[in-house]
Amino acid sequence: MAWRNIMASIFEAAINHVESTCTGESSEPAACARALVAAADALYTPLKPVDSGLGEARRVATMLASLVANTFIHMASKDKDMEFIKSVRSELEEVVKSEKPLEEVEAILEKTSTTMTPAKLDDAREAVLNEISEYIEPPQPTIPRRRRRQPRRPDPVQNIRRLVRDLGRRDPLLAKQIARLLKAKGIPA
Repeated sequence: MAWRNIMASIFEAAINHVESTCTGESSEPAACARALVAAADALYTPLKPVDSGLGEARRVATMLASLVANTFIHMASKDKDMEFIKSVRSELEEVVKSEKPLEEVEAILEKTSTTMTPAKLDDAREAVLNEISEYIEPPQPTIPRRRRRQPRRPDPVQNIRRLVRDLGRRDPLLAKQIARLLKAKGIPA
């Protein structure tokens, strides 16, 4: 039960860090991209010691990183314009390639009074980049249709609900905690 509380507190600190960095009046795309990648790294850090060859910890960290990305999209689509999200994605493409965990990871972990060595997970970083890329450029439907219609932009709230539901299949108690945290932020989960 203790690890769930740690993961929930790190998730809350990551969401708060992304919100404070990305939704202010003077928020910069580069700082926002670093905050998103730092959140993905911070969510994997407590799971790295228990990450076995099965990859379950990686899947949980990737789901949580996708939740952070969709939460960012939800908040940014209210406050900012599409150009800001596009510029964050272009900055993300560079930040994702960094070899070491970012300095911001330690700041997120300090907020939860967790003392761990920061770790990075490429899967979680790629999940953040993919979620934002799919929002900007929605994927084309795979089945060809007679009429070519404009692909719909994915709804971040639907993605958040889907991710919480998928997380609930793996760990129902953690999913309930995450859903409670998101509802407290005003995001329907």
